[in-house]
Amino acid sequence: MRWMNVFLSAVLCTATVAGSADAFTINASRCDNAIYRKNNPDECKSQNSFSFVSGGVITGGALAAVGAGLALMGGALGGGDNGATTSIPQPQMATMSAYMHVGADVSDIQLANVMGDKNYARNFDQYNEIRVAYSLARGYTGKNSTIAILDTGFDVWHGQKVAQIASTTIAPDATINNYKIIDGDENFLAFNQIGDIINSATDANIYNASWVIKNRYATQIKSRNDLVHATDAQFIESMERAARERDAIFVWAAGNNGTKQSGAISALPLVSDDMVGHFVNVVAWDNETGALADFSNACGITKDYCITAPGTNLSAGYSSNINGTSFATPIVTAAIAVIREAFPYMKSTQITELLFATARDLGVVGVDETYGHGMLDLERATRPVGAELVPISENITRPLTTVQVSGTIAKQIKGENLELAFVDGFGRAFTTKLNDNIKVKNQGRGFIRLREETQNVATFGNFEFGLRNSDFLGADGFLSTDDKTQITFIASRGEYNIGNVKLFQRTEFGIANPRTGGESIITDISNVYTTSITLGAEFGDWKLSVATNDAILDGAMTMRIPTGRDANGTLTYANHNIDLVSRPAIEYNVGYKNITAGFVDNPYGTDEFYILTRGKITF
Repeated sequence: MRWMNVFLSAVLCTATVAGSADAFTINASRCDNAIYRKNNPDECKSQNSFSFVSGGVITGGALAAVGAGLALMGGALGGGDNGATTSIPQPQMATMSAYMHVGADVSDIQLANVMGDKNYARNFDQYNEIRVAYSLARGYTGKNSTIAILDTGFDVWHGQKVAQIASTTIAPDATINNYKIIDGDENFLAFNQIGDIINSATDANIYNASWVIKNRYATQIKSRNDLVHATDAQFIESMERAARERDAIFVWAAGNNGTKQSGAISALPLVSDDMVGHFVNVVAWDNETGALADFSNACGITKDYCITAPGTNLSAGYSSNINGTSFATPIVTAAIAVIREAFPYMKSTQITELLFATARDLGVVGVDETYGHGMLDLERATRPVGAELVPISENITRPLTTVQVSGTIAKQIKGENLELAFVDGFGRAFTTKLNDNIKVKNQGRGFIRLREETQNVATFGNFEFGLRNSDFLGADGFLSTDDKTQITFIASRGEYNIGNVKLFQRTEFGIANPRTGGESIITDISNVYTTSITLGAEFGDWKLSVATNDAILDGAMTMRIPTGRDANGTLTYANHNIDLVSRPAIEYNVGYKNITAGFVDNPYGTDEFYILTRGKITF
């Protein structure tokens, strides 16, 4: 196998460069233009045309022949800095606090602040294609993600630009490590040496590869052995090991031959189960034509794990008008770093599934052989997707909907100003303000008499003893309680006549033992002590009264609030004790014969006005 690898390297190294295009091609004729040289000094240091290819060379003419000889002698040069790691200082971009709760999103001011950054402005149209302004405004910058760029190193144009695109704007806080897989004479290392580098880059969880095997395509790979023969067993095993043991993701350029199929290495998930969910193939979008770039290979048979990203007219460092799948690839790599930061508990298979599910469809409806899943979309990828659920426990969820809560307790709950975590269809935790999901349910004081059932009332003179049901602690949804709370009460009542006017009063004290609704974040409610008072007067056919009903004198509830997920993905909770003592609503009644009109002053809900009448139907 080692001999075969050397032989293939030699064949690839002696391939002519003229007229070919791979992961990227630089045309030296541009550098003949003085203005172009001035604006692109780093690109025009060398006048040699070259292609960036796997196991080959990135020189032209005589240097290719030299590379072939070196390959036959045991592979590309292995100088002291081969495989060396170079870390790039990360520029900082101002971001603003996230708006992740339901019913709110990133503000126009936040977006304007992000888009006004000079680095964003350099690739304004391309960044708008993938809507990166939203992920930045939500506070995601790739922090705590480590990207390994397998390229020319930061001291050579191609690797430098790949690294700059990955790090400058989309994921400015990601750690970028450059691994030099090309020696000082611009020859690729042998594949087994590249495998050694992958094995050594143990701190990375994302690998970027902006190169392909020259003139080899995914359709030519029928088995894992085919890919091993085209590269090296150690190279393939190193990627499988990184995926299996380090949960790594490999992001690969589709290639720049303008063909209907991507490069050979992009077939890896089709022949290796270990790489399924750990590999993303990238094709390039031309934002000017609104279609696949004319040089870009299409997704082809890799469509199920292929995505599209901008790959034309990009700027990086001092260079502009950069084109190639080489440079679309680090855009996707940086996006994965953003997702890893935002949701560190997500496994690679979940991340790639999310990336594909949130891509904007392009071309033929659904996944297709040109664009794969479509355009990378960081706005969609960083907001909730699918059903939004409140996790009551690890195994029980309730829909995140606006819940109705009795005005008696709504004020106390809302007064805590709590944040609530919910999960989306991918199990990702987001936060919302609990208050934004509560609607106060008026008790309807005028109708409460129709809803209550008085039971087992015993009267002794001016005293009453009894049981009744009330919904004064009622709530539904993820805050559900038993909507019928039984109150044991004692009441005193009295009447006093002054001339033709009868004065009356009723005072009640009660104790209730409320119950939660089971699948609720309200986990416990103590005994609740209540009081109600009615004062009124009757004269002739008229009746006036003022009353309070079921004001809470003492009581508390415990809420187990989901707060998110920890780094291991375990749901986290916090208990909150809420004092239920509340100011009561006050009801004012005016009655005349069989008609009663009332007004309820609700301190926490909506004030109410009602009219009741009663009659008798005789048959």
